[in-house]
This record gives sequence, C-alpha cells and structure tokens, in this order.
Amino acid sequence: MDEKPRNLEETIELIKNFPWAREQYADLGLTGPSVTILDKKGNYLKAGIYYGGRFTLYYFDKHRDFYEYRNTTVEKVYEAVTDFFNGYIKLKKFEKSAFAPGKKKYFVTNKFEYHIRLWKVLLLTAMWSFFFIGCLISALVLLYHSLVEAALMPLVFTTVFSCIEVPILAKYYQKRNQYLKISRGNDLFWFGNTADEVREYNKADIDKITIYEDRNYHSPNDIEVIEIIFNVSSIIVFTNVLISTTLFTEKFSEKWKEKFSSEKVHWFAFLRMIP
Repeated sequence: MDEKPRNLEETIELIKNFPWAREQYADLGLTGPSVTILDKKGNYLKAGIYYGGRFTLYYFDKHRDFYEYRNTTVEKVYEAVTDFFNGYIKLKKFEKSAFAPGKKKYFVTNKFEYHIRLWKVLLLTAMWSFFFIGCLISALVLLYHSLVEAALMPLVFTTVFSCIEVPILAKYYQKRNQYLKISRGNDLFWFGNTADEVREYNKADIDKITIYEDRNYHSPNDIEVIEIIFNVSSIIVFTNVLISTTLFTEKFSEKWKEKFSSEKVHWFAFLRMIP
C-alpha cells in the first residue's frame, strides 16, 4: 500500500511498475491486486488483474454507481486513467451494476492492521463463560436448598472452567498490545507483541504455517493457534483473537498455499501453545 497524491504521469508510471506478473496467482475481482485512484469529486477508478496478463477496470462514482470493464489491455487502462484525470471517463464499454451495496469498501484504503480486542476474546471464550456461569448458578441453587452433595459436581465443573478461562483471559491481557499488519498484495508484513517489538517479515522467508485446532469436536474452545516458522530459524505465534484464521489465509495468494497445514492437538497441549 503506497497512498499519496500523484499527477497523471506519476500514476501511469505506478501502473507500469506495478508487479502485475508477480500477482498473477492472486484472486481476480475487487479484492485482488490493483491500483486505485480517487479524484477531488469523490469518484474512484481501479485497475485490477484479469486472466492472461489483461486487466479489469472498475469505476465507482460519487453517486455510488458501480461500473466494470473486464478483459481489457494496458493501453486501455492508460487511456481510462488519462480521461479520469481530465475529469471525464468514457463508460460506453463499462457494464453498470444494477445493485452495488457495500462496493465502496473495496475502493477506500484499508490499513490492514489487526489488534487484540476485548470483544474478540469474549466471543471466542463465550462457551467457557456459558458453562462456568451455568455450573455456578446450579451449584448456588443446590446449596441454597441445602443439597450439598448434589452441589459438589457443579462446583467441581465451576472450578475446572474457571481454572481454564481465567489463565486464558490473563494471557490475552498480557498480549493486549499485540499487533499485526498484513495484506494480500504485499509480501512484507509486520508483527509484534508490543509497539516497541514490531518487526518486518517477508512471506518469501516463511518455511511453513501451521494452524492448530482443538482435537475434541465437543470442546467449547473456539480459539485457534497460528504458528509461522521462517527459514531463518525464527518463529512467531499468535491466535485467531488477533486475526481470524480464515481472514489470515486470505492474505496469501495461491502461490503461497503449499506453506499451510493444519493440525489437531489435545486440549492441554493446545493450552500450552497459546502465547
């Protein structure tokens, strides 16, 4: 991502030097590698990849109308960009979408930054909380009715769930400043447990990425651990509280997919992996 004011010549040069060939394995469409231009009136023009080294042009105007021109040449891209800078773009060959809700988010710059958020922690530990609260209420009701022996089992489960959830919440409090910046179109990404520890990494240096899941399908655990091993003998580990595993895998185009693997482990081994 390199957002800054550019004139027509600088924009054409940016398109010429963009690594289109390197990104040929990426997904097509609005989420694929692209160059996006915004004019002073609030209109957007985006040039993205298409099959066989060709391009797709996307136009989103200030009235929230969306147009698409697929399978065009780089010369047509330059022509459209020139027209756009001159304040008028020829839309004759563009196909207008009759229904285009939510399209603007694909044109507005996304910082692709991810942080630990309390709501994510609570969401992924919600089932632990549910079982804890349910057992606690059951125990209190039974004790209220002087059913001490019957209350023992709910009390045991209350203790077990609290011994599991409290350390997890404590770990996320310690890692509350964890940070990740990663995008699909950039081979570089940044990670750190605090703002002072943020380091730059390169996708090309990754040896393998393993996503660890709880082996027990009936477990209330929704947390997953992502481990990235680099070929320079360094490792970084974080969980889907920082970024969902689905979203994380989408940050890698098809050329990187062979680096991914998944592994299911027992709960206590899994608990030790949580950074």
